[in-house]
Amino acid sequence: MRRTSWPLLVVGMGYACALAATNAFSDAADVVVAIPIAAFAVAVSVTWPASTREVRLPVDKGSYAPWMSLFVVTALWELFCYLAPGTRAEHPTFSSMTDAIDRYFPLKALMVLAWLSLGWMILRRGRKAGPTKRQATAP
Repeated sequence: MRRTSWPLLVVGMGYACALAATNAFSDAADVVVAIPIAAFAVAVSVTWPASTREVRLPVDKGSYAPWMSLFVVTALWELFCYLAPGTRAEHPTFSSMTDAIDRYFPLKALMVLAWLSLGWMILRRGRKAGPTKRQATAP
């Protein structure tokens, strides 16, 4: 891990603990969750390029089939569990499974930290890396 990443990790851990201390769906939780979403929106608008650049993927289009299959299976599972008669204990949805984890402060904090990390990875992946194709070919 780079030296510059440590302060970011410490702030993320502190934020995750603060969010984990709130009650789900309370006004405090809503405000605390809105902060990184707003910060992410601002960071994306500042750091991402205004136009897309050409990306050459070394894989063929068929490589998305496993991901699409996973998405379809997950969506069908959620729909089945939602519509199936019985209790959530008999047919748990993914949200009811995460609710079982969210009861415990350390696990909830780890889930928040994972959520923040995913957002950070998405932000870094899409940032400006150089001139876009349009900028490079502009007269």
